[in-house]
Amino acid sequence: MLEKLEKIVEAIENKKGEEIIILDFEGKNSLCDYTIICTGSSNRNIRAISEEVEVKLRGLDQTKLHIEGQDEAHWVLIDGDDVIIHVLDQKTRDLYRLEELWGDANVVYPRLDA
Repeated sequence: MLEKLEKIVEAIENKKGEEIIILDFEGKNSLCDYTIICTGSSNRNIRAISEEVEVKLRGLDQTKLHIEGQDEAHWVLIDGDDVIIHVLDQKTRDLYRLEELWGDANVVYPRLDA
């Protein structure tokens, strides 16, 4: 799992994603073990981030993959089975404040090795 998380973060950073946070839900949530949230600077940037994440996940032989929101690209959700990635514009991220919604999760990024 650590390799998968590192590859996703690398993809986000390669496309200039910002404010990356990883929440650990392992044992607390039946939907996923981890959630990654990041901010893109524009709709074009959000699409580029989500496409790069998709490429990285497919390179890890991720067979179960579902992506929503790429057309409008204000909030793209990538369901990678055991990890869910949210790529949002700043306005949407400020409005929904997902980090606060899931306040009981442990934050494991920026330090993946901690």
